[in-house]
Amino acid sequence: MEEILIAGAKGRLGVCGPHFHLVWTPGAQVDAGDAAASIEGMRALSGGRELPVLVEISGVTMSAAARHTYERAEAVSAVALLGSSVVDTVVAAALGRHGFCPHAYFTSRKEALEWLDGLAAP
Repeated sequence: MEEILIAGAKGRLGVCGPHFHLVWTPGAQVDAGDAAASIEGMRALSGGRELPVLVEISGVTMSAAARHTYERAEAVSAVALLGSSVVDTVVAAALGRHGFCPHAYFTSRKEALEWLDGLAAP
């Protein structure tokens, strides 16, 4: 998988098979500019197609402005959020409030990928 660094290396973004893989560095504080950089990266890598995305958010703080940026983006077809703590669950709940595509939170990468793959199945 080819990856690009985004948001001053706070995150890595790549296309892995039929979906994006976005990894925010644990401890990162993601702001609106960082969120916008990830959206721009997805649009550049996808050639304008809306792909599903697996987003790793373990140990990440996401500002209200970043969440709002994602709510307006409509750049992906589904979002699987992968975390490991109660705080990650809260971040995922806040990110899943918009309705333009399916969202789900997982603590297992395998389950997250199975969910994304299941959405693409006929």
